[in-house]
Amino acid sequence: MKILDESLRKFPKVDLHCHIDGSVRVETLYDIMKNQVELPTHDIKEFKKLVCVDSSCRSLTDFLNKFEFFYPYLKNPDVMERITWELAEDAFKENIKYIEMRFAPCLQASEKYSQEDIVKAVLNGFKKAKRDFGIEGGIILCLYRGTKEEEWQETFRLAEKYICDGVVGIDLAGDESKYSAKPFAPFFQKAKEIRIPATVHAGEAWGWQSVKDAIDLLFAKRIGHGIRIIENSVFFERVRNMKIPLEICITSNVQTEVVKSYKEHPVKFFYDNGIRVTLNTDDRGVSDIDLTHEWKIAQEKCGFGLEDILDMNINAIEGAFCDEKTKNKIKEKIQEETRKILSKE
Repeated sequence: MKILDESLRKFPKVDLHCHIDGSVRVETLYDIMKNQVELPTHDIKEFKKLVCVDSSCRSLTDFLNKFEFFYPYLKNPDVMERITWELAEDAFKENIKYIEMRFAPCLQASEKYSQEDIVKAVLNGFKKAKRDFGIEGGIILCLYRGTKEEEWQETFRLAEKYICDGVVGIDLAGDESKYSAKPFAPFFQKAKEIRIPATVHAGEAWGWQSVKDAIDLLFAKRIGHGIRIIENSVFFERVRNMKIPLEICITSNVQTEVVKSYKEHPVKFFYDNGIRVTLNTDDRGVSDIDLTHEWKIAQEKCGFGLEDILDMNINAIEGAFCDEKTKNKIKEKIQEETRKILSKE
């Protein structure tokens, strides 16, 4: 079944892999930067070209260059609170019922503002959004490869402190091709012991071994991306048998050239062969997409039917880092709204 864009937008959705700092509105970035730096343009359409990739983006370098332009201007608690709230509003407008937003506090911290200043601002922004929009979800704090160990320690301390106050899990992000997961193992071991769920960026910039490390060393309950498990059939079977959800971000993978094209993306192969696939946005601002776009791409470019996408949406809420009561409540709401929409189509 094919559904028109306006109807697709109405379906209740779940987004498990969404970076706050990569999901900022163009207009907000302009507003934040215009009084702090000499901008090359004040035409919002031209400014958008500086902060969003377009169809010509075919490398991780092109993708990351957009971040380099605006990232220094996010190092402020007020800014982080604002963009968290706005991200939740954008999610609400396309009927996302549950969203897990993530970021690395060490990258927003500065001499003026601590990691905790930033985390408290983000949590406050999301609390306000929950009040204003009724959206459910939480914040994932990312330990970051290539930074100092004391920064990992502080991020973990904050995850432990706020796990019952808006934080729902931890992540390991950064360049997996240059930095091993092994030094992070003690933090993720402790997270397992005190029941802080973990997801890990793996199998994106490096091979299937990165996913193996995420599972064996870091006890990941979900994998961010995980595309490279296709390289090893034995390990592929292990991921399937363990029922570990993959947080797939189709457009992001094409833009950063993890895969060459939508057609070559293995997401349909994964799904057809029993991998627990979920569809997510990654960096909706830089990629200039939303989750509705990814659902549409899955149908038009990757060979999925609507029924498959709705099934993956249930995979997402079942893999969410929330308590069973919340999970069941959201799942029931999704199923009820979905039935009503389908009955009208």
